[in-house]
Amino acid sequence: MTITIYSIASCAACHELTKWLDKNNKPYQKKITDEDPAVMDEFMQVNDGMIGVPFTIIKDDSGTETKISGFDLATFKAVLGL
Repeated sequence: MTITIYSIASCAACHELTKWLDKNNKPYQKKITDEDPAVMDEFMQVNDGMIGVPFTIIKDDSGTETKISGFDLATFKAVLGL
């Protein structure tokens, strides 16, 4: 399973999400869109029109992707089996 989080540097919800993932021992890759134009371009290609952050893509071992806009704890728990 891979977890990719698109964020901006000043996003409080993004920081809460990463703290929660750390607490639950779920590794992730965090990409800061407002610090790297290439990351912003990537974000715009994968976000399905959802421009809010955090924007997270969770890819399971079968390759199925779940995209989550915001820090929706219930959705994260369900997708991650917590």
